[in-house]
Amino acid sequence: MEKINSDNENLYKALPTAVKERLPKYYRTLRTLIGDDILRTRSADLARFMKITPSQVRQDFSYLGGIGNQGYGYNVKDLYSAIGNVIGIPNNYSAVIICRRAGFALALASDQCFSTRGVNLKKIFTDDSGDFTPPDPDKYKLPNIAERSTANNDPAYLRAANYCRENRIDIAVLACDKSETDAAAICLADADIKGIWNFSGKEIETSKKNICITDMNMPDILLGLCCEITNKNIPGTAK
Repeated sequence: MEKINSDNENLYKALPTAVKERLPKYYRTLRTLIGDDILRTRSADLARFMKITPSQVRQDFSYLGGIGNQGYGYNVKDLYSAIGNVIGIPNNYSAVIICRRAGFALALASDQCFSTRGVNLKKIFTDDSGDFTPPDPDKYKLPNIAERSTANNDPAYLRAANYCRENRIDIAVLACDKSETDAAAICLADADIKGIWNFSGKEIETSKKNICITDMNMPDILLGLCCEITNKNIPGTAK
């Protein structure tokens, strides 16, 4: 998929890492403000949401250029659109979910985290023994896009890789068994996937330089929380 605007790509590359990491939270915060019919905001207001200083907010937005006016603040919709462009929302990226169990895919898909962020969830591949459909379509607003395991028992990631290659899919959400992670990543990279959101519990290493990988290691996140609780000396915490 071609970029909507190469200037946005160059702008993103020039951003400091800390600013890049804050962009999704800015975007989510502004989306909330729009939902509350708040059309103008100030750096002080955003700073409270972001838990940073107003000067840091202004510095972050200075990289975007020409956003905000002294004495007025920021037009929420304009700022939301500008940050969305840098993130790549208008690119309408496509995605598939690949997992062993249908329940994980259904839980992730039903959260609508894809559609509300401009990502089109195309298909779900699972190693479960049968099809699954959302139990409450009116609530989940998700079509029946599950792919049943085939009679020859091909792993879900192989069927997904073939689909991605034929349909030029951008993102793969991977929740396969750890033993399949490396093979799945290689197949998906060969299918020209641009990014992998990895829930397999095993970090992915690939020689493909043009693929982006986000590893979600749940045990590490849990241990990080335990460490934070321990070091805050919360009364009643087990020693």
